This record gives sequence, C-alpha cells and structure tokens, in this order.
Amino acid sequence: MKRDLAVDVALLCVAKAAVTVCVLAIGFTHVSDDDYARVVHAEAFAHVPKLDPTGTSWLPLPVWICGGAMAAFGRSLGVATVVACVLGVLATPAPYLAARAIGVGRAAAGLGVLFATTLPWSAWAGAAPVPEMPTAALVAAAALACAAPRGVPMAAAACACGAALSRYEAWPVCAVVACAAVLRGRRFGVALVAAAGPALWIAWNGHAHGDPLHFVARVSAYRQSLGAASIPLADKLLGNPVALVRGAPLAAALSACGVLALAWPAVRARWTWPLVAVVATITFLVYGDLRDSAPTHHPDRALLGVWWILAMFGTDGAAHAVRRAWASAPSRFGTPDGGRGLVVGVTAALAAAMLGYSVGGWPGYPGRYGDEERSAQVAHGYLLRERGAQHLDVVPCEYEYYAVLAAFGAPERATVAPRTHAPVTALCPRVVPRD
Repeated sequence: MKRDLAVDVALLCVAKAAVTVCVLAIGFTHVSDDDYARVVHAEAFAHVPKLDPTGTSWLPLPVWICGGAMAAFGRSLGVATVVACVLGVLATPAPYLAARAIGVGRAAAGLGVLFATTLPWSAWAGAAPVPEMPTAALVAAAALACAAPRGVPMAAAACACGAALSRYEAWPVCAVVACAAVLRGRRFGVALVAAAGPALWIAWNGHAHGDPLHFVARVSAYRQSLGAASIPLADKLLGNPVALVRGAPLAAALSACGVLALAWPAVRARWTWPLVAVVATITFLVYGDLRDSAPTHHPDRALLGVWWILAMFGTDGAAHAVRRAWASAPSRFGTPDGGRGLVVGVTAALAAAMLGYSVGGWPGYPGRYGDEERSAQVAHGYLLRERGAQHLDVVPCEYEYYAVLAAFGAPERATVAPRTHAPVTALCPRVVPRD
C-alpha cells in the first residue's frame, strides 16, 4: 500500500511538472501585474526581511517562501518562477493522499487530481509566481481530510493554516476544519491550528493598523476606486455561482456525477464535510462581493480550490457508476465479459475527452494581448540589470512598472513616481537610470 502511494505521488508530481512545462512552452508568462508585484515584494523581503512584507492586504506566507528562496539563490524573476513551479508540483499530491485516506479508490483519486491539475486556471496559476494553485491543493486536501475515519487529522489543520496565510478564500475552509475537528472528535488542538492563520492575521492588523479588519477596508477602498463596487446587486449575488460553472465546465459536469452518487451511503459519508466546505467558500465569496471586499480582477482564481474539490467529488461518483456498470455488464449483454469491454472503452474515451477539453483551454491564457502583455517591460528590466544601473527613476502609466522592477531585481534602488494613468503601451513606464 505504501509503495503504491509513493508511486502515485511521484506520477502526479511528474504530471504536474509536465503541465507546467507545456504551459510555459506555449508562451504563458503571467496572470496580471500582481504576479510581478509579488515578485518585487519577495525581492524586497530578501533584501530586508519583515514580518508583514507587503504592508498591504496581501497575506504574507507566499512572500516569506519566495523571499527566503531569493535570499539563498539570488533575487530574480527566474527564481520566483522556479519557486512557484516547485510549490505547485509539491502541493499537487496532497488532495490525492487525503482522498485515499477517506476511502476514495486509487483510480478515482488519481484521475480527480489529474483533471483538477489540468484545468486551465490550475495550469496557469501553477506556472506563475502567485499562490492560487498550491493554495487550491491545500484547501482541497484540508476539506477532504475532514471526513477521515478516525477524526480530523492535524495534517488537515496544517494545510488549512498554510492556505489561510496565502489566500483569503481558504478562510471558510479553516472554519469547516475547526468545526469538524470539534464535532467529530473534540480535537481542540486541531481546531486551534486550523483557525490560527485567520486569527493571527486579524490580530496583526489590529496591532499594526489599529483595525483588525484593516485588510477588508483596504480591498473595499481599492474596489471602489476602480468602480468595481458599483456593479448591480444581482451580479454580486450571482457572479460567483455563475463563474463556478462558466470558469470550469469540466469540474461542474463531473460534480453532477458526484451528486448522483450521493444516493450511496458510503459516498455520502465521505463527501458531506468536503461539500460543506464548498458551500462555505461560495457563501464567503458572495458575501465578499456584497461587502465589496472580493478579488478585484480574474475572480475565477478564488474558485480554484472549489473546482479541485468538485473534480475529485465527481470522479469518485463516476467511479461508483462505472463499478455498477461493470458488475451488471455480463447479465445485460449475455456474455461473460463482452459488455465489460464496452464499459472500459466508454470510460477511457470520456476521460480522454475531458482531459483534452481542459488542455484545449490552455492557449487562452491571460496576459497575452494588448495592455496586459509585459514582455517589453521584462526585457527592459533585464537590460537595466545587465548594464549595472545603480538607481532608477520610474514614471509609470499604471502598474506595468512592477514587471520592470521584478526583472531588475533590486526594487530598493528605484524611485517610483505617481501613476500618470496614461494608456499602457510597450513604452511604459518611463525609466531614467542614474548613478
């Protein structure tokens, strides 16, 4: 059993690494300017470490990890990309191990992770210096482990805590893990660790900013400045539920198989708590939209953990349906094994089609056209670095200047003027190097 787990973990890591290599090979570089901003913060952390390395609403763990790696291997955009790719690979097997622990079969658990990791947003986020992909894997692992037969393990709390210090959409899953730990076995230590991430961040904001929910106010003010807070109420209520289906039709379709399989007590027993985590996350995100404190761009990113859970839920349900079809095939077709060949063929064809559908979405990656493209800015930053510029005076149009600073590698040697709000082109920002 342990050998099988080790082999499966290795295969899933290889599969995730292959997905990442393919996405980078087709030209993907970044999701948004936030990618480069995170790199700049990590470079600044490597130069002068701080407990709260960004001083913004961003959670600190991704910067601690990336900045720590830069302190050891050098400050560069390349190091940040490698760290992101490695984290994505290392996090991928966690949901598989959790699924096996709660009774999901080997093939269903493996295919569930494979489907989840090939979803376009999983593929893109796993190749960019952003925390969404490893956070999604940790969230899924924590949610699934809530149904562990012997009670919620400490590993689930650790996954939830790490995810909560990386992305806010992990917070409702922390609450679910804590509740499951108390209700299923009075494991108060597990509950405390699960709640530690959100609690520590709230306490820090109260200490550093005089407001425990300062991060909410900051995001809300930013959304209002962009006009994102003025969307109709119906859009705020329905935005995330609609995105749940629109953003990953494959995960939504698979989850229908899981819903049908809930008729079986064994399936229902192991998926009740993970589905509670799904509902809690969607509710949290809808409430965030109503309070104008939800993500300000590419909102689908916040649903990635939900899609991972639903993909695995669906493959488990589909596996039950396949097993029933397998068992009934000889009597239905009147031959000892002829019908079973059909079951295998149809199942394999559907699995291949679903994987092909996900892979087909990879070329539609963000950041590839118009004012989102940053190759000119990155090349400019590398050139300034190669020429040994000692200081940069930067006049940005918007946030494109982060790409220059990330490639330059020494943000403390730059003075950034206020944004001009001019249209972003390849000539932005204006940079004047000086000794």
